[in-house]
Amino acid sequence: MTENVFQFLWRYRLYHTKRPLRTTDNEPIIVLDPGLLNRDSGPDFLHAQIRIGNTLWVGHVELHLRSSDWIRHQHNSDPAYTRLILHVVFEDDEPIKTLDGTSFPTLELKEHIDEQMIQQYARLMKTTAFIPCGQAIVEVDEWVRQNVWARMLSERLEMKTEKLQQYLGKNQNDWLGAYYVFLARAFGLYINADAFEELAIRAPLSLLQKHRYHPLQVEALLFGQAGFLNDYFDEAYPQSLQREYEYLQSLYQLQPMEKHHWKFLRLRPAAFPTLRIAQFAAFVCAHDDIFSVLLEANEVEDVFRIFSVSCNDYWLTHYTFTEVSAHRKKILGTSFLQTLVVNALVPFSFLYGKQQGSIRDSEKALRWLQSLAAEDNHLIRQWQQHGIVAQNAAESQALLQLKTKYCDERRCLDCSIAYQILSKSIQTNESSVSKRL
Repeated sequence: MTENVFQFLWRYRLYHTKRPLRTTDNEPIIVLDPGLLNRDSGPDFLHAQIRIGNTLWVGHVELHLRSSDWIRHQHNSDPAYTRLILHVVFEDDEPIKTLDGTSFPTLELKEHIDEQMIQQYARLMKTTAFIPCGQAIVEVDEWVRQNVWARMLSERLEMKTEKLQQYLGKNQNDWLGAYYVFLARAFGLYINADAFEELAIRAPLSLLQKHRYHPLQVEALLFGQAGFLNDYFDEAYPQSLQREYEYLQSLYQLQPMEKHHWKFLRLRPAAFPTLRIAQFAAFVCAHDDIFSVLLEANEVEDVFRIFSVSCNDYWLTHYTFTEVSAHRKKILGTSFLQTLVVNALVPFSFLYGKQQGSIRDSEKALRWLQSLAAEDNHLIRQWQQHGIVAQNAAESQALLQLKTKYCDERRCLDCSIAYQILSKSIQTNESSVSKRL
């Protein structure tokens, strides 16, 4: 038993009540409201409502595994603990007093806590399974799981917008610039996200827009600033890029990146950063205002059309500048576009709607997730093996958040699913006790 577990049991009333609760002075207790968990300094639970005898008390409650912890935590010399209405302990091993010499009612819960539940919680913490609750999760009520999915999705969207919010804070809420950089990161996927972000900073949208009607110059600016135009080329297209970039670099006093920042290892050719830069350039050239077309998009199919662009014909037979490949049209595939929507466009629209008071944009972001198929990766497939099948991208995103931020970190005490699993064990035990009586 730990204090966190004990607080969890008190917070959700996971203790037996077949035998009436009584203080150590034998006064009857009815817990009307256990109070609000206090994560800051001071008493553990605030604004509780407790009926002791015939009197209703409203105030703060402190919890300890043992009464003697009161002294060990030095509450006996802290004025913040002189006005409690109740001291809840697992075991009452020593009488305590406050700084002003007074005492208050104590409730011992040792005989009201099911040992089997404590053992079950211990198993959750020690298991090496994919998720601590294992197959028990499928027995949890559907409405509980759906509430958890909604909470996880909200947390995941907040997490995905953190970097975006940082950019906005540093750049006077420049939404267009933020969208451009955020989108560039998404084009790099996970492995080249940082490099693409650096490229977007070194080749800002305002610069590219000056040359939008000259696609070769836009491509030259992006490839040059990415560091890909410093080699010797014997083909006409990269040579043209070099000439354009030399002129533009001198004109704007540009400083390119080092090419070594870009990763190719273990990437499929279709995801090589050279091809992604060419596709990114084609997207920028295709629209007068890349921000407006996003805001005007209503359905996810509209987004797919916005990104249906074709890059320079050179890339029909190339993935890099160094070798020729089989002839193939290099368009942004459905899988990549779905990833782009999930990781960039949905978080951006969600945050934009939230901060600009545009319910339409926030709701649109959620609708896009619900209209996309669930992601297919090793984590989602393992969820399926435990009987949990994501119906759409909104649910798969929620499951990824639950797995990585709660299950992997063993934050069962913060999860409603674990609460129901543990509470059911109490109900089962109380039922068996009633039958024996």
